[in-house]
Amino acid sequence: MMLNSYLPNAVRRYAIAGLAIGSITPLAAFAGEFFAGVGGGFQALSSPLGLAAIAAPMAVAGLVAGLERRHQRLARLFKTQQDKTKHLRQAAYHDSLTGLRNRRALTKDVDRILAGRSDGSACLTLLLFDLDRFKFINDTMGHGAGDAVLKVLADRLKALCGADRLIYRLGGDEFVVLWQGSWSQEDLTQFCDELISLVFRPVSHGGGAIGTSGSIGIAVSDAAGVTLSDLLKRADLALYRSKSKPGSSYSFFTEDMDSVYRLRRALEATMRDGIENGDFEVDYLPVVAAQTLTPSGFKARLRWNHPDHGDVAHDMFMPMAEGSGLIVLIGRWMLGRVLADVSTWHDQAEITLPVSSIQLQDPGYALLVLAALAEAGIAANRLVLDIRSNSTLGDCPVGLRNLETLRAADVRIAVSELAASVAGLSMARPYPVDKVRLDLGRIKAIAGEKRSAQMLNLFLQLAAAVGTPVTLTGVDTEDDLKTACAAAPAEVQGGFSGAPLCAEQARQFFTSMDGLPRLNPGNRNTPGQDDLREAC
Repeated sequence: MMLNSYLPNAVRRYAIAGLAIGSITPLAAFAGEFFAGVGGGFQALSSPLGLAAIAAPMAVAGLVAGLERRHQRLARLFKTQQDKTKHLRQAAYHDSLTGLRNRRALTKDVDRILAGRSDGSACLTLLLFDLDRFKFINDTMGHGAGDAVLKVLADRLKALCGADRLIYRLGGDEFVVLWQGSWSQEDLTQFCDELISLVFRPVSHGGGAIGTSGSIGIAVSDAAGVTLSDLLKRADLALYRSKSKPGSSYSFFTEDMDSVYRLRRALEATMRDGIENGDFEVDYLPVVAAQTLTPSGFKARLRWNHPDHGDVAHDMFMPMAEGSGLIVLIGRWMLGRVLADVSTWHDQAEITLPVSSIQLQDPGYALLVLAALAEAGIAANRLVLDIRSNSTLGDCPVGLRNLETLRAADVRIAVSELAASVAGLSMARPYPVDKVRLDLGRIKAIAGEKRSAQMLNLFLQLAAAVGTPVTLTGVDTEDDLKTACAAAPAEVQGGFSGAPLCAEQARQFFTSMDGLPRLNPGNRNTPGQDDLREAC
């Protein structure tokens, strides 16, 4: 201890220790000569052996000091490797943004919990939830605002869950809360109510407040053989059910949800055959000028008439088509079919065709569209491509090049859905927008019935400021039409004009309006529409 205090340098301590050890041998030799009376007292100093004995302590001291220096270097290297390993393990099992455990950690934890039971069973409760309108936050306020919301919500989750419940971020705005042990439905319901009230609160950012809400899916398992994949699938099905409810909500998994899942999988498996067998059709939704209420064109919408299940809901099969990549094949068929129909219409009728960001990622998409226009003999400015999901285009050079090529050829670009439309009014978009499509129903859901007109007017004023025309969709009732006409968008579309039309009905609808009175907001069947419905 005293040596450590006076000589904190470890190498020097080892050098002194080595010198002391090395001095033992010559001292012993000199002592032997002295007591034996040999050599007349340290005569060995002049001999080679004596000189070697004198040099030995210094050599031993240098050797020991060198060994200590090497030991320290190895210790530092080992500590560095330990730190790197710890850092890599932290990065491998934790989310970099929120610090929460990630999907890999969830898999490891569930495997550990199940391995702790001899029969492979354990009572686990998994809550899967995500944020509503998170894409809207990213599109309209920037990804910095989205990241800020995620971090605040993660901190609130940590405070709510404590040490008894494990929290994970799976990616994007998806989170998981994992419970171990047996819990009643009342306990889970109370926890979900607390989560909604304490976590889904406004987040302060940039001098304002960002509202948050979310949907929760709950899966419970206490049977043997249940895997994490099973729990996540069940929780995802319950989450899907929650999203169909207004506001923040939660749902428990039930067996009927699994039958719906199997139906969706069966539909996805037969989708490719549906294209080849002619099960898909195109409906046309009239678009009219808001000021004159005369037709300006149509919005094309795909319809799937399944041989076994009848008409499949558009909101059900389109996500499946995009998720499976079949949207590319379906989009190619729809493009040819729509342009063939448009070629028989009035030469001023526009056609709005929905396009997925997945289609735009095809390097040959722009050339495909231009070739189809040329083959159908249709002017490019009659085609409006409606981008329904544009969150990834800013990071997709191929998609941006396709849009630049199409706009250079006079094809027009629109964005739809409320989040995409508001973002489309921004001057900082990575690509130009010719028009936006606002859904009146979405505006009502956010602002409420009483304030929807005010919010609509704000969006239209912003659009006018940047010179971007607006098509207002979801105009279904007489009151909707009055609200739309008062706000004066460029165009309106919705159920007020009647049911969707087939290609022949669409041709006659447009041409039959020549010389006829304008649409009557109080009459869903405009002049001639009853006869048109017999055309197909």
